[in-house]
Amino acid sequence: MSTADKAPPGKVKVERRAWLVLIATAFGNFLVGLDTSIANVAFPDMQADFPSASRADLSWVLTFYAVTYAGLLIVAGRVADRVGRKRVFLLGLSLFVAASLGVALAPSIAILVTLRGVQGLGAAAMIPASLGLVIAAWPVERRTTAVAVWGSVLAISSSVGPTLGGLIIEFSSWRWAFLVNLPIGAFGLWWGRRILTETERDRSAARPDVVGAVLITVAASGVALAIVQGGDWGWASIPVIGLLGLAVVSVGIVAWRTFGHTNPIVPKALFSIPTFRIASIAVFVFSLGFFSTFLTLVLFLTDIWQYSALSAGLAITALPVAASISANVSGRVAERIGFRATIIPGCLLFAGGALWLWARLGPEPDFVTGLLPATIMMGIGIGMAPAILSAAGVASVTPAHFSVASAVGQMARQLGSAIGVAIVVAILGGATSTDPAAALASFDRAFLYLATVTALAGLITTQLRPAR
Repeated sequence: MSTADKAPPGKVKVERRAWLVLIATAFGNFLVGLDTSIANVAFPDMQADFPSASRADLSWVLTFYAVTYAGLLIVAGRVADRVGRKRVFLLGLSLFVAASLGVALAPSIAILVTLRGVQGLGAAAMIPASLGLVIAAWPVERRTTAVAVWGSVLAISSSVGPTLGGLIIEFSSWRWAFLVNLPIGAFGLWWGRRILTETERDRSAARPDVVGAVLITVAASGVALAIVQGGDWGWASIPVIGLLGLAVVSVGIVAWRTFGHTNPIVPKALFSIPTFRIASIAVFVFSLGFFSTFLTLVLFLTDIWQYSALSAGLAITALPVAASISANVSGRVAERIGFRATIIPGCLLFAGGALWLWARLGPEPDFVTGLLPATIMMGIGIGMAPAILSAAGVASVTPAHFSVASAVGQMARQLGSAIGVAIVVAILGGATSTDPAAALASFDRAFLYLATVTALAGLITTQLRPAR
């Protein structure tokens, strides 16, 4: 056994190159977090730029990105293991940057949505490959620190995104907000090619279940489209019933492949682990409310309170900031008192913040006593709930399935995001500031929805064992 193996974690030296690798891969995380938060702030400005498109049509700018990200995440991770993580990471980053340029220049909604899907594909390629590169570069004893720093970059960029996006939109347009990705991504590509070295390729790694990934994408897209268009087409119409039927069939085939395929997209061994099943369901349900919160708040602030893009971005910044601070503390708390005792209060805090919005927000702006307390409560809840749910999901998983179990958790988040945005858009409908009373009533229903699904996630979490 080497000296490094015997040394306590705090004494193991981390080489300079390991830090350089961490910085190189962090560019991917930073871009994903920045782009997601900017897209929500840019939504009202996009509506103004495409006046002929309905809010339901435009919601696919957010939904299709999340669907492609979710559906291809596990496949991309397995491809990276087989062909090389550096190669897949740089390819994903290149796709993301190129698609960002296309988004900024998109002349129509159809092209805009398509290119957002390409961005989702790039994100799906970047994230698992970048984490694999970090783990390979760092000593075993210090990998927890590396992963924590790697993950915190996403929280930091999500905190910066609303203000930066609002500032850019205020003085130019939403198109320039997506062009911010270009210099950051270009520098990341230069740094990555210079610093990163290819990891050993695992030719024995399972072949990715591409069919399963496509079926999951089809199912999520079908459900989202049915929800968004249900009000216009009719909930009992043939197109809506057909889309929901397609989703059911796709999920059924995925389930059949899981138990009959040699290498399904989700290993069947994971389904025998109760904590994994419960945590994955809870993550999905919480994400139905968590990710759609940003869009709901931005639309409320711009439609009802008539905030500018910059003011709206600044107004919601407390939420991601509180989430990042809470996440840094809640991990240590969960180690002491257990997953369940941390997650359930987090879900209830988030639900309480949504109820505060429902009870206190009205037609007149009230940031200090109306919006701010709610966003702080919700942010603290985010740091306590989804972050610890991810840890709970992999707590009982064997090392052989650790990566894929983490990827499934990410997939559950993104699927929840896509469907949650569709539900919120359906609740809000076409209500705008031209009919303040109807618009306010729609937002009240949206706030109640956010409270309901996140409280339901807490109820599901009660099924977890109380142990740490």
